Amino acid sequence: MIRLGPLRPFSIASTLLVAVAVPPSEAHAPQADTLEAPQADTLAPPGYRLEDLRVTITRSSRDWARVPYALSLVPGERIQRGERGLSLDQALRGVPGVTVQNRQNFSLGDRVMIRGAGARAQFGVRGIMIIADGIPLTLPDGQATLTNLDLLAVGRAEVIRGPASSLYGNAAGGVISFQTEDFPPTPLAMRPQAAVGTYGYAMARVKLSGTAGSTGYLADFEGTHWTGFREYGEAEFYRLYVTTRFSLSQRFELRATGSFFSMPFAENPSSLNEEDARDRPRFVRPFIIAQGAGKEIQQGQFGVALEGELSEGRTLQVSGWGLVRDVWNPIPSRIITLGRFSGGLRATYEEGERIGRTPITWVVGTDISYMGDDREEFENLGVGEEGGRARAGAVLVDQREEVMVIGPFVELAYAPSRRVRLTAGGRFDLYDFRATDRLLDDGDDSGTRTFTHFSPMLGIDLAAAPSINLYANVATAFQTPTTSELSNRPTGEGGFNPLLGPETTLSFSIGAKGQIVRSRVTYDFAVYVADVDDAILPFQGPGEQVFFRNAGKVARRGIELQGVWTALPGLDARLAYTYQDFILEEFETIEGDFSGNREPGVPVHQLDLELSYSREGWLADGRLRWVDAFAVNDANTAFNWSYAVVDLRLSARVRPGGWELRPYVGVDNLFSTRYNASVVPNAFGGRYFEPTADAGVYVGVSTSLPPLIHTSASASSDS
Repeated sequence: MIRLGPLRPFSIASTLLVAVAVPPSEAHAPQADTLEAPQADTLAPPGYRLEDLRVTITRSSRDWARVPYALSLVPGERIQRGERGLSLDQALRGVPGVTVQNRQNFSLGDRVMIRGAGARAQFGVRGIMIIADGIPLTLPDGQATLTNLDLLAVGRAEVIRGPASSLYGNAAGGVISFQTEDFPPTPLAMRPQAAVGTYGYAMARVKLSGTAGSTGYLADFEGTHWTGFREYGEAEFYRLYVTTRFSLSQRFELRATGSFFSMPFAENPSSLNEEDARDRPRFVRPFIIAQGAGKEIQQGQFGVALEGELSEGRTLQVSGWGLVRDVWNPIPSRIITLGRFSGGLRATYEEGERIGRTPITWVVGTDISYMGDDREEFENLGVGEEGGRARAGAVLVDQREEVMVIGPFVELAYAPSRRVRLTAGGRFDLYDFRATDRLLDDGDDSGTRTFTHFSPMLGIDLAAAPSINLYANVATAFQTPTTSELSNRPTGEGGFNPLLGPETTLSFSIGAKGQIVRSRVTYDFAVYVADVDDAILPFQGPGEQVFFRNAGKVARRGIELQGVWTALPGLDARLAYTYQDFILEEFETIEGDFSGNREPGVPVHQLDLELSYSREGWLADGRLRWVDAFAVNDANTAFNWSYAVVDLRLSARVRPGGWELRPYVGVDNLFSTRYNASVVPNAFGGRYFEPTADAGVYVGVSTSLPPLIHTSASASSDS
């Protein structure tokens, strides 16, 4: 049962005074079948064209303004230009409700949170569905790794802030969808790029792209080295990303993507206690170095997607994907090796019709996916006196882990009037987890876990006025434990933890989004309350392994606000504010009763301010992020201290002859603020903190060479 609870005077005042959203809002744009379309000049904010106002993250093409979700858009220019492309922190900064804790640790990756979903992640991303060009990066068990995501080839990101399990099933406490940049019209364009910076940062890449007839393509190869701020944090990786699009007919197109990622070894400096994090943040415990902690990864992913119109108003989308991954991962006390294959099929059919003069659209589809892991765990004997790789000792775990998922869904949109639209949807998911124990000396720990869940959603949106769209929804999220969470048993046994179950979320959200044309202001505002039953929360043992358990109930209440003011042509001021009041309502463990405490690892207040100027090829922006202090353990006896960080970016675009040069420079943490961008909730020994670097500078340049093959319509890409 959802309870509003006391939002406190601050929250009530905020509800009345603030407003949020991501792209300079097209929010009042109504859908053509329900309202008269407004003029383009009242809709198109800086960086957006009228045709950009439709979104596909809802598994069908929808008008952004008429979607009853808190939904944000981020243009590729904000993701790519003047950025290093190393972290989602840079790509999604300023999206309210989204928190990206950039560890600057490539063996673990970013911790990404949307309204609290994903806060438990030990590594990678949990609780959030990640999609790239229609192909899921989130695996069947709910975990995602972003190693194959090429941020410097992204043309747009779409974000659903809040539960969307009715569309995506497991791990859909939020959804992030990335789309590759447009292909240039010339048959062959080349763009080399290079950058260097402090802390051993060096990157080189080359991008080839173009369009020939009905075929467009992009190939991007990158090599990056990072020494790191910490004494033991070096990493080097290589990435190849290829995508191509074929027009099969006037109605259908086929898109194929492939990527390969190789990281020979990334050192893991682990976390520190508060004293060390404040006074010697570069320090790494000798035990961590002696154990050779880190990760080696090889991963390849491929996918094909077919999309088109069967006839007027009838659309079909079908996609298939596969992934292979090999991991060698020494951690304190253990060495984990993993060989993975995963794949799946997705199909969506959409049809629109009218009953009398009333438009009705319905979408039906299904997801089928499989994942198989060969997992071995060994005793970690350390690196030895002469260094090198960690040495493997006795076998501790040897098992085969499999997950099979089937998830049919349906969604119906009904417009009883030109201004009102109702949306209802539901999805049924079946998850079958199987563990086959191959280490039988200590008994057979084989077993199965089966989870089923129905996830409904109901929403309404109202075009209240040309400057405002209102919406409300009741939505659900369903998250199973991942295979690694199930297999990490505090007892050290093999098989799956029989005491760890899935969590479910029921959320109510209301919001407003719109554009005040005369004042050149766009906004998006949302308030939500959510009850999470059996929330999956982490804790750490003496050997620094992270284990998981269920809390009885967590109450989450929040406010999200973003406003964009175009003060002058090219001069934008942006504000994004997030308030998250997350309480452990029912949570009792053998360590104590933590009911009534705040959920650890989640900032209560977060504010992002940005001032940017873009004119005639120049871009300059300054960003301020303030994060308030927040609890890092269930007992609420330790806190990550508050911090404010300033980042600067400056880039230019000049065209000498037929060339195009884009030099850029960036400064992160301008004033060398001592802070921890990431924490390890409930870490053993009080080692909660992952310190972030002092001031760092990077410079780079990308070059668009003259078209290597000329046509009468050739032009260089401007993405």
